[in-house]
Amino acid sequence: MIKHVTWAGLRAFAFATVILLAACALTSVKTGAYTPSNSSYEVTLSGGWSDISQLMRARSPRVKLLSIDGPLLNRLYLAYALRPGDYMLRPDNRETPTPLYRADMADTELVEFIADNVSALGYLRPETSNLRPQNFGAGPGVRFDITARTSEGLDISGTALVSRQGETLNAMLYLAPSEHYYAAHLADVENIFTSARLR
Repeated sequence: MIKHVTWAGLRAFAFATVILLAACALTSVKTGAYTPSNSSYEVTLSGGWSDISQLMRARSPRVKLLSIDGPLLNRLYLAYALRPGDYMLRPDNRETPTPLYRADMADTELVEFIADNVSALGYLRPETSNLRPQNFGAGPGVRFDITARTSEGLDISGTALVSRQGETLNAMLYLAPSEHYYAAHLADVENIFTSARLR
């Protein structure tokens, strides 16, 4: 629930709306097998996901960003074969350190790495819960849930799946407002997570 709205929040919303309109003109809907170039896995998409990666400059070249309703309402990040020293997302604030992947991270540190990337997106106080094993393709992975909040007070829910393949990291991260939008596409996201095939 939104507690208050500031002028800065309204300006940010207006800017995001402009980005969303640009996205409609610059992206295409993806369905079926989705395999970006140089990727380490593929997923099967349905439900009209659009690749809006080119509109989000703070992401690593090894990260794709998909959305159905626009980045304010749902985001699905697909990180492919991050190598030691790679970043997933860079913070807007240059004084905030960029989370970097290390090959020696324990499972709990991988979860913290994803939470730090949620912070890098500008979300406040991300918390992780319900850590559980789940395969990523044919390999073992760690699944967990995330909660956070926007600076305007909007509650955000998320879920993620991470897996190491040798020294590299594959990850999928879904984020959406807790009210309506998270649940609206969660079943589709579950299907995408389970459709992953390592290459």
